[in-house]
Amino acid sequence: MRFFESFKTSRAIFAFLFLTEGNILAAHAQDDECSVVTYEFYLSGQIAGFIVNGQFSYDDTQVPANGIIREEDLSSLDVSFYDPQEKLLRTYVDNHTQPVNEDGEPYLNFAFDTLTKKILQDGTYNVDDDDGRFRNGFVMGEGDPGRRGDDPPTQEGLAFWSRPGDDKVPHLHVDDWADEFGYPIGFSTHEDVSFLYKTTQDRIDTGKVGDAYYQEDEDGNVQVNKLATDFEAFAGRRLRNQ
Repeated sequence: MRFFESFKTSRAIFAFLFLTEGNILAAHAQDDECSVVTYEFYLSGQIAGFIVNGQFSYDDTQVPANGIIREEDLSSLDVSFYDPQEKLLRTYVDNHTQPVNEDGEPYLNFAFDTLTKKILQDGTYNVDDDDGRFRNGFVMGEGDPGRRGDDPPTQEGLAFWSRPGDDKVPHLHVDDWADEFGYPIGFSTHEDVSFLYKTTQDRIDTGKVGDAYYQEDEDGNVQVNKLATDFEAFAGRRLRNQ
């Protein structure tokens, strides 16, 4: 997974989450006569190449004073998950209102910086911080990443979320909580990941890349390489306006 980037269109705002070589996550926008603006985001994972694509909208006349749009400020947010062959797995319509947890609260946590036109992603999935903006994280789809260690698993659905703790290098995950779709692990316990400040080779060196995507023999010869990105690829950050 790579980046959110900003782009302007004739009607609305589109945010693209590019997880392709050398890119990051950002968005694109243009003013319209109406007050509702819409961004589209797109992501492709660093190891397996899972895709997350969606869009969100908000009223441009109701932006909070700090310039951060949160889930309660959204008028819409739809997100779709695709496998590495671009097969649609699931779409969550109005993800800012559903599905909900056992307390009746939506799982979505979200922070879009209208000043930089970026979805904030360096922080932990459940952190909201108006002052230290870099600390904000997000979760989309379904489930609570804080319960990912439940044994046996108690959650289902698909989730796209940011790093699990402030002691970790910022990174993003795609998870199929109940292994509903049966895809092999991409990295550690996750179907896919993107490390914004680490190359694919850095991830290989940890020994946590799934065998379905990369294998070496005892002499270091590559036996399997189905990685979605080049060894030196990593997710950076940039903002592009048109």
